[in-house]
Amino acid sequence: MRKILIVLLSPLAFLRLVLVFTYTFILYLLSVSFYLLFVRKLPTRFMWRFMQLWARGILFIMGVKMDVRYEGRVDKPGLILSNHRSYIDIFVNLAVNPSRIIAKREMTKWPFFRMGMKMFDTLILDRGSMASRFENIRKMEKVLTNGHSLIIYPEGTTYRGPEIGKIKSSTYRIASQNNILTYPIAIEYKNQDDAWIGDDLFVPHFIRRAGMPIRFVKVVVGKPMQTEDNEKLQEYIEGFWKDKIKEARARYDRKK
Repeated sequence: MRKILIVLLSPLAFLRLVLVFTYTFILYLLSVSFYLLFVRKLPTRFMWRFMQLWARGILFIMGVKMDVRYEGRVDKPGLILSNHRSYIDIFVNLAVNPSRIIAKREMTKWPFFRMGMKMFDTLILDRGSMASRFENIRKMEKVLTNGHSLIIYPEGTTYRGPEIGKIKSSTYRIASQNNILTYPIAIEYKNQDDAWIGDDLFVPHFIRRAGMPIRFVKVVVGKPMQTEDNEKLQEYIEGFWKDKIKEARARYDRKK
């Protein structure tokens, strides 16, 4: 049955994939032009707007409709912490709050993602050894203490839900030890199959989900917290995620 579904959904998924590549390539050419024009350094404000335009365009092409609620605004540089459901989360977060993002070194092997990373000065991290992990933390701290916003997914990988996955507490320490303003963002998809998890291969999953006409996602941006108390920060962020995800899940389930 799954194979039949993949065949039926393939045409729309393939069309969207072509459009995504085309759209990204056009913006990439434009960004290179501006990059050279501004002597190899894009103005930060321009880069964020360009990033937001790219992400919103990708979501539109992919048929993803966002319902965004702001309980707080990301109006100052800081650490943006989001729960992680799908590869789509990257575009969702950039569409709402354009900021620097991090990516695993392995993702540079994917042409589509590699192109976007070059455009937006993505922070590439290597998780291969303990030494590299310490270096990753140092890189993230440098970005934040230099007054830039950074989006991080503390779960470290995607998680289907409806709860949140195991959290890497080192993320909170980056914020608390440097007294960084921290913003929580909760993401929940109407269809939990949008989560890309486990041994599910990317291409079959992409075809199944990108072949759907429309997908829905709820996004809640929380009020920021700035504290040197690591436990207090962790309690606030995870409590926010659990409450907002539960609220979104209940609303989606009632509409079934």
